Amino acid sequence: MEILIVSATWLEVELLADEFEFIDESIHLLKKYRFNGTQIDILITGIGTTFTAFHLTNALRDKRYNFVINVGIAGSLTDELNIGEVVSVVSDEFADLGIEKENEFLTLFETGFMDENEFPFEQGILKASENGLFDLKKVRGITTNISHGRAASIAEIKSKFSAQVESMEGAVVLYVCNWFGIPCFQIRAISNFVEPRDSAKWNIPLALEKLNETVFDVLKKLAVEVH
Repeated sequence: MEILIVSATWLEVELLADEFEFIDESIHLLKKYRFNGTQIDILITGIGTTFTAFHLTNALRDKRYNFVINVGIAGSLTDELNIGEVVSVVSDEFADLGIEKENEFLTLFETGFMDENEFPFEQGILKASENGLFDLKKVRGITTNISHGRAASIAEIKSKFSAQVESMEGAVVLYVCNWFGIPCFQIRAISNFVEPRDSAKWNIPLALEKLNETVFDVLKKLAVEVH
C-alpha cells in the first residue's frame, strides 16, 4: 500500500515524519518513507491554492496512491471547537472564487458561470471520501487564499458560508483527488479561532502535537484495514 500525505509546510508534518523510516527524497518537495510495511510519501506544496494544485497534480500524474491525506492546521469559525482539537473535514468549498458586487460576494455557482453539480462538485461542495476509520468530529470547511483577520471580512464569510473551519489548501486537494479518482481525506488541528488577528491567542505547538498524534493513529488503522 502507498499513501501520499499532502501538507502546505514541513512544520505541519515534521513530528510525523520522525516516526517513519526515511527512504529517499526524489525531488525537493517529495520525500519517501516506510512505516509498518507501507510506503508513505510526504508532499510539501507550499501555502495556498495555486501551489497546492500544481504540485499535487504533478505528484498524482507520476504515481498511483491508495490514499491521499491532506494534513495541516486550521482556524476555527465556531466556538464549538477547541484549540488543539483534531477534526476530519468531510466537505469543503472555495470561499474566494467568485465575483464581488457592491454589497455582496457571489460564488461562481451563484453567478451562473458554473453548474453547482458539475463534477466533482455536489451543490457547489467538494466531498472527502467516505470512511469509518476516523474517530474524529466531522466538520465542513472553506478554503481561501486569505487567512482572515479583519472583523468585517470575518463577519462576511461567517454569514456567507456554513463552515466550521478555514484553511488555505483543503478544497484544492479534494478537487484534484476527485478528478484522479483517488480516495482522499482531510485532517486538521485547530490552531486558532478566526477572529481579529491576535497571535498571542494561537497555540500552534499544541495543534501540531495533537495533529501528528492523530494522523499517526490513522495511518496505523489504514495499514491494518488494507492489509
